[in-house]
Amino acid sequence: MSAKKAKIRPGGEEKKRKGKKSRRRRKYDRTAPLTRAIMLPTLALLLTMIVESLSRGSVGGMFYYMANRTPWFLYNMLIILTTLVFSEVFKHRRSVLFIGTVVWLGLGIAARLVVKQRTQPFTSMDVLAIKDAITLTTLYYTWPQIILMYGGIFLAVVAAVWIFTKLPRRKRVNYRASVTLFAGLVILCVCIRSIGLPLGWFPRYYDDLVDKYDQYGFATCFTFTFANKGIQQPSEYSGEVVSDILEEVDASGEAEDTDRHAFTQSDHTDRPNIIIVQLESLFDVNTIVGSSYSEDPTPNFNRLSREFASGELYVPSIGGGTCNVEFEVLTGMNLDFFGAGETPYTTVLQDNTCESIAYDMLEQGYSTTAMHNHTATFYSRATAYGNLGFQHFVSVEYMPYVTYTDVGWAEDSILTKEIMKCLRASDERDMILTVTVESHGKYDENYEYKEGDPEILDFPEELNRNRFANYIHLIHACDAFIGDLVSELENFDEPVICVFYGDHLPALDLSANLLTTNNLYASRYVIWNNYGATFEAPNLQAYRLSANLLKQLGISGGVITRYHQAATLDTDADQDYLDKLQVLEYDLLYGDQSGYESVENPYQPVDLMMGCQPITITSVSTDYGRVLVNGLHFTERSAIYIDDVAWPTAFISSAQIAAIVPRTQAIGSVSVVQLALDGSELSRTDAVEVNRPAS
Repeated sequence: MSAKKAKIRPGGEEKKRKGKKSRRRRKYDRTAPLTRAIMLPTLALLLTMIVESLSRGSVGGMFYYMANRTPWFLYNMLIILTTLVFSEVFKHRRSVLFIGTVVWLGLGIAARLVVKQRTQPFTSMDVLAIKDAITLTTLYYTWPQIILMYGGIFLAVVAAVWIFTKLPRRKRVNYRASVTLFAGLVILCVCIRSIGLPLGWFPRYYDDLVDKYDQYGFATCFTFTFANKGIQQPSEYSGEVVSDILEEVDASGEAEDTDRHAFTQSDHTDRPNIIIVQLESLFDVNTIVGSSYSEDPTPNFNRLSREFASGELYVPSIGGGTCNVEFEVLTGMNLDFFGAGETPYTTVLQDNTCESIAYDMLEQGYSTTAMHNHTATFYSRATAYGNLGFQHFVSVEYMPYVTYTDVGWAEDSILTKEIMKCLRASDERDMILTVTVESHGKYDENYEYKEGDPEILDFPEELNRNRFANYIHLIHACDAFIGDLVSELENFDEPVICVFYGDHLPALDLSANLLTTNNLYASRYVIWNNYGATFEAPNLQAYRLSANLLKQLGISGGVITRYHQAATLDTDADQDYLDKLQVLEYDLLYGDQSGYESVENPYQPVDLMMGCQPITITSVSTDYGRVLVNGLHFTERSAIYIDDVAWPTAFISSAQIAAIVPRTQAIGSVSVVQLALDGSELSRTDAVEVNRPAS
C-alpha cells in the first residue's frame, strides 16, 4: 500500500504544479491587458523622452520642448505608442515589442550622430541612402567607434533573435481587439494631422528641416516624411494652368532688357566660357560675431567679393546636402517642394531628365562638363549628370596625382589643373560645373595649429575653438585653390566667367544669432570674369542663380529658366510666385509635361563620358613577367584587366601602368578599367589583343 502511494504521489504533485501554472496563466490573462495598458504608454513616454533628448542633443532641450510645446510632444508620444501597440497583433508580442523599442532607440542614436556631423536632421531619405552613408563611415569615425557601432547593431540583432526564439509565444490572440486598437490609433494619428494641417498645427513643406524638427519633434517629422519623395500634385494643376503661366511668362519677359551682354548665335569667338565653382562648406568666418584672426582665412574669396559683383545666396541646406544645392543651381527648381530630405539625384534623376543650365548651354553649342574631386558613385552622380545634360564627368577616379587631407578628402589643388585641361581639350566654349570637397567635415576636436594656419584671436565661447581651427585650416587651402584658378584664368586666351559660391555653412554648431547675416542659410556668391564685363549680383535664392546669370548674357533657356527671368527679384516670398513654380516643377518632372511645346521631352539623356578625355591604350608589352600598358590619361584608379579578370595594378604615370603576371598565365586580351572607390566599374577601354600563350 505504501509503495502504491509512493508511486502515485509524483503524479499528484505534477497535477498540482500544472494546476498552479494554469491558475497563474488565467490570472495573468485577466490582468495582462491592464498591465499592458499601463506599460505601453509608459514605455512610449520614456522612448519619446529619450529620442527627443538624443535628437536635440540634451535632456534639458527635451524638457524645454515638453514644457513649451506639450501638445506636439504628446503627439510624438502617440505616434510611438501606435507603433508599440502593433506588437499586440502578434503571438510573439514581447519579441515584436522589443524590436520596436530597439528601432526607436536606434533612430534616436542615428539622429544624434547625423545632427552632430552635418547639422541637418536625420530623415527617412537617409535610410534609403544607407549605401552612401557607409562609404563615409571611416571618414567620420575612428575604428573603435566603428567597431562599437557595428557591434551594438550585431548585439541588438542577436538579442532580437534570442528573444524571438526563446520567449514563449501567446497561445491565443484576440485579433479583433488588437487590430481594432491598432487601427484606431492609426486613424487617430491621421485625423489629428488632417485636421491640424490646414489649421497650421503641422507644416505643409519641410523647407527648413532644422526648424521643423525643432518645432514638431523627431517622431512626427520622421514618420510624416517616411519615403515621401517627389513633388505632390498641386490641387490647381492642369495643362491649361501650365499654359496660362507660360503665356504670362512670355508676355512679361518681352519687356525685359536681356541683351546687355548678349552674344550672337553664329559667332562663337565672343562667347565666354562659364565655370560654376561650388565650394564645400565655405563661408566668411569674419561674419561670426566677436571673432578675429591673425589674418583673413579666405583672402582670395573675400577680395573677389569686394572687387567683383557679389551677393548673398540663400541655399537649401546647412552642414550637408551638397548635391541638393547643386540641383537648385543647375535646374532652377525649388527643393522645398520635394520630399523632406530628398536628394533628387538619387530619386527622380535616376530615370528622368531635367532641364538645366547644362542643357541650355548645349543648345548654344557649348561643351558641358561636371567635375568633382570625390568618387563618381556618391549621390549617384554618374547617372544623374547624364540626365542633367552633361557630356563629361571628371570624378576623382579620373584625376592623377591626387593628394588627400588627414581625414581622407581629396585636396582641391588638383582642380585647377583639371579645369584648365578641360578648357584646352575642347574646340567649343565650355560650361564646367566644379564641386570641391577638401573643406568637408568632420572637423577635429583635438586639432593642433599647423604652420601657415590663420590663428584664432577672439572667438565666441559657445563654439568649439579647436574644431573651427581645423575648419579654418581647410578653407584656407580651398581659398588658395580659388587664387590659383583665378591666376590661371586671368592669363587664359579665351573669355571666362567664373561663379564662386559656398554650398552651405559647415556643421559646427552655428546659430543665427552668432552671425552678422542672422541667417544660417545665407552663403555668398561672386561673379568673376577675365574680360572686363560688369555683372550684377543681387541677393538670390540658389534656384535663381543660373537664370539670373543667363539673363545677363542674353540667353533664355527652358521653361523654369524663362519663368525666373520673367519675374522680378523681389518675388521670392510671393506665395503666388512659389505656387506657380511648384506647378511647373510638378508638370515637367511628374506631370504631363504640358510646358514643353513639342509632344516629346526635348531633353534626352546625354551619353555621359567619364573623364575629360578618353583613357586609351597605345601599346602593351609582356616582358619580364609583367604586363606593361602604355597609353593616355591613366590614374591611380586604373586597373589592368586580362581576359576580363582584374589584376593588381601599379600606377607608374598617367602614361604607363603595370601588373605582375606569371609567365604561365595565358594572355588573350588586355583592357584598362577605371574603378570607383567602392570597386564598381566606371569605364573600360577597348580591349587590345595580345594572344600570348602560357609558357
